[in-house]
Amino acid sequence: MKKYDYIIAGGGMAGLSLAYYISQSKLRDKSILIVDKEAKDQNDRTWCFWERETGPFEPVLFRKWNTVDFYGTTLSGSLNIGDYQYKMLRGIDFYDHVKAHLAQFSNIEFRLGTVNRMKDTADGGFLIVDDEPMIADLIFDSTHPLNLRDPANHNLLQHFKGWVITAQKPCFDVARPRMMDFRVAQEGDCRFLYVLPFDEKTAMVEYTIFNDHLLTPEQYEQSLRTYIDTYIDTGGYQISETEFGVIPMSDVPTPEHPGDHIVRIGTAGGYTKPSTGYTFQRTQQNLRELVNMLAATGRPERRKPWLMQTFKGLLDSVLLNVLQYKRHPADDIFTRLYERNPPARIFRFLDEETSLWEDLRIMSTVPLGPFTVGAFDVMRKRVF
Repeated sequence: MKKYDYIIAGGGMAGLSLAYYISQSKLRDKSILIVDKEAKDQNDRTWCFWERETGPFEPVLFRKWNTVDFYGTTLSGSLNIGDYQYKMLRGIDFYDHVKAHLAQFSNIEFRLGTVNRMKDTADGGFLIVDDEPMIADLIFDSTHPLNLRDPANHNLLQHFKGWVITAQKPCFDVARPRMMDFRVAQEGDCRFLYVLPFDEKTAMVEYTIFNDHLLTPEQYEQSLRTYIDTYIDTGGYQISETEFGVIPMSDVPTPEHPGDHIVRIGTAGGYTKPSTGYTFQRTQQNLRELVNMLAATGRPERRKPWLMQTFKGLLDSVLLNVLQYKRHPADDIFTRLYERNPPARIFRFLDEETSLWEDLRIMSTVPLGPFTVGAFDVMRKRVF
C-alpha cells in the first residue's frame, strides 16, 4: 500500500489551489497525490469575483473591469466599485496554469480515478481509488457531498446556464459588464442575468436562479433567448460555448475536520458563502490560511474568530430564510442593498471583511419586516 504525506481527493479548483499554495510554502517537498475522475482539460466553468489587489492568478485572467452595470427594481446603470476590479477567470486557463506549475515538482503526482472509500484510521487517512488502497498523513477532501435535505437548515441551489454568443452587430460595451440584471420574470424566485463582454460582438450571457429545484434545459434556454432578444441588439447571433452549473446555498453545518487525518476543503469544507454561492475567493483565502497554519504548526486547523463568524453565519441564514420562504421579492432586496450602500461596502460585506457596525448599517437598508420575521424563524429553529 503506497504512502503519501498528503492526498488531495478532488482535482478541481479547491484541490489544485491547495497544491499550488503548498508548492509555494516550506511544505513544497511533501509527497502529494491529486486524485480526480476527470482530466480537467476542458473549459467547464467560469469564475467571476471582485478584488482590490493583484491576485495569484492575475496572469491568466480572461478579462477584468473597473465598473459594472446593475439593473434592479429602482436602480439601473453603472455602479462605482471604487478601487475594486471585477475579474473573470476561465476554468481551462486556471487548470492549465496550475497544472503547468505543479508539473515542475516530481513529488506531486496526478491520478485519474474514482474514490471508492475514504476512512480515518489510527495510521492516517485511508483511501481506495479504483480498488487500490493508499494512505496519507492527511487527506484533503473536496468531494464530500453536503446534506441538502436537512429540514432544520435552509437549502437552496444557485443554478445557471450560460452561452458564449457572437453577434452579427457590435452590441457590447467591452468596458461595462452587467453584473446583475433582474429584468426577467422572477417567478417568485431570485432570477437574474449577467453579461460578460469579450469584445464588441462576443460575450457570455448567463441566466442564474436561486431556488430549491432545477429547471428543464428548455426553460433555461427560453429565458436566455428572451433576454437576448429583448435587451441586446445582436442582429442575430451564434452560440459557440455552453456552460451549466449548480452551487449549493445552504447553512447546513459542515465540519472541516471529520477525522484526525481528513480535512474537507472547498464546498465540502463549508467554503461556499451560503447566502450567495460565492466560492472562488473564499476558497483561496481559506486555503492560504490552512497552508500557513500547516506550515507553522504541522496541524491544518485554521484560527477562526468564533463570535464574528457566528454572527455572519446568522446573517447568511436570515437571508436564506427570506429567500426560501419568499418573504420579500429578491430583486428588490438586492436593489436596496446596492442603491443604499456604496458598492465597495457591499463587496466587503460579502467577503466578510466588514465590522459589526458596518454589518448593522447594511442590514438596516433591507426590508426590516420580512428580515425580522426571518431572523426570529432562524433563531426558533436553532433553539428548538
